[in-house]
Amino acid sequence: MVHAGWDEVAAQSVGVLSVMPGIVAVSLGGSVAVGLADDASELDLHVYWAAPLPSAETRAARLRAIADPDSVRAGLTSWGLEDQFSVGSRPVELIYRCWDDVRDEVERAYDPGLPGQGFTTAVLYSVARGRPLHDPTGDLTTARERLVREFPEATRTAILQREIPLLGFHLSQLRKAQVRDDIVYAQHVRCKVQVLFFDVLFALNRLYHPGEKRSLEHARRYVIRPAECEERWEHAARLGANDSGLVQHLGDLVVELHGLGAQHGGVEISAVPL
Repeated sequence: MVHAGWDEVAAQSVGVLSVMPGIVAVSLGGSVAVGLADDASELDLHVYWAAPLPSAETRAARLRAIADPDSVRAGLTSWGLEDQFSVGSRPVELIYRCWDDVRDEVERAYDPGLPGQGFTTAVLYSVARGRPLHDPTGDLTTARERLVREFPEATRTAILQREIPLLGFHLSQLRKAQVRDDIVYAQHVRCKVQVLFFDVLFALNRLYHPGEKRSLEHARRYVIRPAECEERWEHAARLGANDSGLVQHLGDLVVELHGLGAQHGGVEISAVPL
């Protein structure tokens, strides 16, 4: 169910988007779609398009018909192409994705598999967990049903085989950075460990990566995970990058994740070089 108050805003937004040339489909995404929205949440709508997409100026002019005064910001590119505005003080983000690129990514996920890169299946998550609100051809619904029905094993294998050994490499780099008192690099590397760890954890459970936010909240729902995973990650997140216990703490989590991968992964995984 859509978070209370968002259904009307979503309907108004889709009403504007659905008559724009080039718009293939629109789906509800983010925390509202999966029931995790709170008072600080915004409404995320994934807008799938085919060329030519209307210009930012054209989109902004259309959106002003429903948006609060002076709230429209079109053509933002910090996280891909986005438009932002508010309706009745409720913030809305339109996240634009080329439909041909998304469709190709879904196909490649099954064969030959997407290479592990940290947020490997995040686009697939937006398709699988999104709720189509405008899909006149049915293509988005078809892709969504396929992803829900069967997790792409080729991608799962690629993530487990590539990223679990990489975790050990980055831990060794973190250890070196601490010895050199290179605090900035240490912080950079510990973030890489975190990103890869959760990418592996989601793939191990045959679940798509939900993105950067609320990783622990999502992890609580997973069957396969290290013991006390959430508490241990909360502790690790509070340790300084130069804390002498950080490498050991993260290393224990990685070793346990490697063991789970070997037990439940169904593929050959190289040893983690800690």
